[in-house]
Amino acid sequence: MRYYACEARCSMKMRMKPIRLFAAAALFGLLLGVASLGTAQTAQPATNYPTHLPYSFGNFVWWSDDELRALLKKRIPGLGDEIATTTAAEGRVRDALKALLKEKGIIAEIQSQEPSNFSFNAERAPGAHEPAIAFVVLSPQIIVDNVIISSAPENLLASLSENLRRIEGKEYNAEQSWLVQSNADEELKHQGYLKGKVTITHYAPRRQKEHYVISLVVLVDAGPQYHISSITADGGPLLERRDLSEFFTQKVGDVAGYGPFGRLAGELRSLYWHYGYADVKIQGPQVLDDDHALVSYHLEVIPGPIYHLRSLTIHNLDASQETKVRELLGMKPGDVFDGIAISGLYQKLQAEPSLASLGFSFRPSKDETEAAVDLSLDFYKVSDKSSVTIK
Repeated sequence: MRYYACEARCSMKMRMKPIRLFAAAALFGLLLGVASLGTAQTAQPATNYPTHLPYSFGNFVWWSDDELRALLKKRIPGLGDEIATTTAAEGRVRDALKALLKEKGIIAEIQSQEPSNFSFNAERAPGAHEPAIAFVVLSPQIIVDNVIISSAPENLLASLSENLRRIEGKEYNAEQSWLVQSNADEELKHQGYLKGKVTITHYAPRRQKEHYVISLVVLVDAGPQYHISSITADGGPLLERRDLSEFFTQKVGDVAGYGPFGRLAGELRSLYWHYGYADVKIQGPQVLDDDHALVSYHLEVIPGPIYHLRSLTIHNLDASQETKVRELLGMKPGDVFDGIAISGLYQKLQAEPSLASLGFSFRPSKDETEAAVDLSLDFYKVSDKSSVTIK
């Protein structure tokens, strides 16, 4: 379980992944009566910016990546796969790129873009590029003229075409190509092509007046379409021997998609957090039978230890307010640590006249050795702060 110091009053402005309980599910209703849980997805900034970073090319469509790197290394003595994050080092690469384009009769304006501090600790999607200094041609513009889809199954053409046509007429960049590939891969998996692969390439750039255009080619190797052979779920110690099939979003025989468990994993996680299992892991990997194009799913709960609240510290309230907050939180030192009680506290404050004008930040510190949590709540007047801060 990840903990963040969050401004609770402004929590609705944060980028969150909400976890909502099944309102109609008697199974969870008997065990848990909490409406929602949010987890902030904000990483901590890097304290020291790297002195050297890899470099990438955003839209140098006249060469492949490997070709361009080889040409640069011939022009810049000692150039490796990283450069110093200095004006001088980036300037040498920009000058070399300008010279290469000039040899093709292109007078270009080139910009180097350094990654933000945030990007070094932010969680990246599978296949996403690592943080790098990106070199981009600002002018002339490179425009995606059209998108050509090759070898896609008939039942995928409509959905792929609808998504890919949106980038026609827009500026090209390599990050865009990665997003196109990622989205197409997701569409393949959604339609049961679990081992499908998408490759993005483009034809040679063509000059049109003051800009260049390219045709983007999406090569689809779909492979077989998989169907579901079995779905099972073990709810762990809190739901031992309970039948969870009513929460499955697919059934045996269906075309495999994003998986049959829907929101079940999130609901189980919030349930276990409520009962002190702060380290709970919910796993539901797919097992492929490639010979028969079948896939089976089994969801498993690994609960981990039960955590207890070791200490509760509340700042910036008078004695009566603090007493009320402790009552509303419903958790005192020595109790099982309820990982979603803080969300409930935020809601309860709205209905308490003496506290409704206050917001708070919280800092849970987890001691894994002792299975204990030290919780600190820092209150402030809402007018004193206007945005969420993550500490």
